Amino acid sequence: IADEISKAISQTQQIVPFSKRGILLSLQDAYDVAGLVGENLGSPPEVGKKIGFTNRNIWNVYNVSKPIWGPITSKSVSFTETNFQKIDLSRFCEPRIEPEVVICLKEKPHHCDENLNIFIDWIAPGFEIVDSIYPNWAFALPDTIATGGLHGCLFVGKKLIVNNDVERDLVDLKVRLFKGASFEEEGTGANVLDGPVSAIRYLHKSLAGIKNQVLLSSGNIITTGTMTDAKPVFPGEKWTGKFEGIIESELSVEFL
Repeated sequence: IADEISKAISQTQQIVPFSKRGILLSLQDAYDVAGLVGENLGSPPEVGKKIGFTNRNIWNVYNVSKPIWGPITSKSVSFTETNFQKIDLSRFCEPRIEPEVVICLKEKPHHCDENLNIFIDWIAPGFEIVDSIYPNWAFALPDTIATGGLHGCLFVGKKLIVNNDVERDLVDLKVRLFKGASFEEEGTGANVLDGPVSAIRYLHKSLAGIKNQVLLSSGNIITTGTMTDAKPVFPGEKWTGKFEGIIESELSVEFL
């Protein structure tokens, strides 16, 4: 299974989901396959994690019932101080764009009393480009995990150094997504598992329940999940996310 996924990703080809062939992987098996795929593709070390399917509003659309995660590597993430970037889509099969809150951890999460504290170094607006080697984005949850959580690449805008008391502000954060001049959708931080910091708590707890996972640590970059539905993108388009709230900026990407 890992070899077939690796070949599909490296050759930008789509394949029939394993679930449609009667192969239903357990969550543990799916994450183990994803690890093998990373090894096959010679992926660089992890610098953080992407959390997927955190927006419960779109679970029915994709036939899923819980969030997933996948590795972010030094190769898959890029940063800009100008809040603009060009991205070549030729390496993706069926790419979509997701406006997200990106958070860098100051230290690993730890418990204080009964609370799990998340210590934040910086936050930033981000666009994750997600991709599906399964046609028409039709799959079962383990299919998506096995490919690395559908992660294509992550584009991170201007960083904002913050103190740790931003959880409520991130819940209230808004984004308005535009394709060219056309308004597509508005989303909020609350759509992301009740807030981006809440999503990181979920990730931290869930990682402990799956073997062979790299746990969260200081300096990790977490992209916390899409605030809107994931939108299909094509070469020649320019997309902009207008963030309002604690992050007050516009992030734009042009697709080649």
